[in-house]
Amino acid sequence: MSETRRVLSAILAADVVNYSGLMGGDEAATLGTLNTYRAVFRSHVSGHGGRVVDTSGDSVLAVFESVVEAVEAGIAVQKEIAEQNKALSAERQMRFRIGINLGDVIEQEDGTIYGDGVNIAARLQSLAEPGSVTLSESAFGFIEGRVDSSFEFAGEFEVKNIIKPVRVYKLNMDTPTDPAASSVESLPERPSIAVLPFSSVSADSEDEYFADGIAEDIITELSRFKDLVVTARNTSFQYKGRSVDTREVSHDLNVRYLVEGSVRKGGARVRVTATLVEAETGSHIWAERYDRTLDDVFAVQDELTGKIVATLFDKVSDNERRRALSRSDGCENLRAYDLVLKGRQLWSKFTKTDNEAARACYLKAVELDPDYGRSYASLAWSYIMSYDEYWSDSPQNDLDEALKYALKGAEIDSSSHTPFLALGWVYYLRKDLPRSLDAFERAMDLNPNDPDCHTFQAMALAVSGHGEQALELLDQAFSLNSNLTPWHRGTYIGVYMILERFQEAVDVFERIDNARIPYYRWAAASYAHLGDLDKAKECAQHYLARYPDFDLEVHLERMPFTHHADGELYAAGLKKAGFGGGLKAVASGS
Repeated sequence: MSETRRVLSAILAADVVNYSGLMGGDEAATLGTLNTYRAVFRSHVSGHGGRVVDTSGDSVLAVFESVVEAVEAGIAVQKEIAEQNKALSAERQMRFRIGINLGDVIEQEDGTIYGDGVNIAARLQSLAEPGSVTLSESAFGFIEGRVDSSFEFAGEFEVKNIIKPVRVYKLNMDTPTDPAASSVESLPERPSIAVLPFSSVSADSEDEYFADGIAEDIITELSRFKDLVVTARNTSFQYKGRSVDTREVSHDLNVRYLVEGSVRKGGARVRVTATLVEAETGSHIWAERYDRTLDDVFAVQDELTGKIVATLFDKVSDNERRRALSRSDGCENLRAYDLVLKGRQLWSKFTKTDNEAARACYLKAVELDPDYGRSYASLAWSYIMSYDEYWSDSPQNDLDEALKYALKGAEIDSSSHTPFLALGWVYYLRKDLPRSLDAFERAMDLNPNDPDCHTFQAMALAVSGHGEQALELLDQAFSLNSNLTPWHRGTYIGVYMILERFQEAVDVFERIDNARIPYYRWAAASYAHLGDLDKAKECAQHYLARYPDFDLEVHLERMPFTHHADGELYAAGLKKAGFGGGLKAVASGS
């Protein structure tokens, strides 16, 4: 067995950008360029007293005794590669991302190194811009003022398999002519947000603790949404008690969004205000005021935190989708997060062509960032859509592919609730309700602030014979955010129908603007059980106009009811509404 020792080292990790795409275009040329650029790495690494440890695949791993030497080597490599790239056509140019960390590593007798220090360097590499260098805070502390190039703080990032967030610094390779462009380009790929300390406008100094507690809880709960980069409390709280300019703060913290707020207590009542600001424009995206009695201070704090966080994420997501839609460049120029957003917009049009285009975006996102769990979850949803809409000649293949990608997403990012929502719905469609409910429970545990968790789990509970529990979950979803989508509200229709509360089901249906097509089935069955066959057939006709080839027996076979009686109730309602005879039969009134 080889001997090992622990050493403090500067670790440089590098990887080729879009290596799969380059290999797909021309394998021989790509391998030739890779070998040339590996020689560039070896030259500069050894020239700065370092040692190349590994060059497997398209990566380079090197170790140095000096952080300064590691950084200077990394910068020299990037400059020489950029110069050599000028001789290549645009599609054949090869660029690297480089990450450098100072940390404890385990070194084997043969020179191999491993440990958290190496893992962090690898993740820093993935956060770098193509052709650039990122540093951990531990590395940055040693090179400040010792190298000619400058670095800027890029924010705190959750790093896979590392408990604490890592503070990241990015190299300023060049100074852009447009300062605004520099600010936007240096932002993290995912939307970044900082919660400033909430101000206490009460006379009692004790109330300051309540204000701090609200802001701290919002930071903690926002961090559950893995598509957000949330600035840590000790960073954002440096502005406590200071009058700040939001644009300056956002530039200092390198975030796109800021949350500000205030707390006013008077007697047994408290008023909390919260505001979401888009730092780029200085515009207020959302503001809300909450008035509560203080019967239980901690319960009020928990309630308000949940409401604020759920709404904040909803507003940020809406704004990010608008940003993605406003981009006119093609998918080849987008980053993984932007590709998923663009794919989501296409997917939500609910057409076969758009679903396939969305899938192409998701596949490209996976290629750009194989460790981005939401890409895999989104791929799963594209196959779920194909299955639901009967677009494929092989529906079982759709479910198999959906399961494969949902499981992959959950494996890659087990701390994110998003892949587990996709996984839960795949199991729902596969009529494996125990696994479905387990996945939804996991999603809920990871993020109880996302109303989607409540809504998906509610439907799975309803068809499992737990309708009352399903209603409680839906009520909780709307207590978090009262302005949810027609999809969230429409879930009540199915739950009420299964509970044989038909009047309540149709009452919900009639209050929804632009109800999603699937809810016309549940509404039709509810109207039919109420004896209002005219409205039942009207709903059936609307549904069958979208799905003229609808086959009732195939549909009923797909439904995952645990209890036979629930399935019979649903089937009887659909048959009374005329679904069994198709569109012509409904239209003729037979």
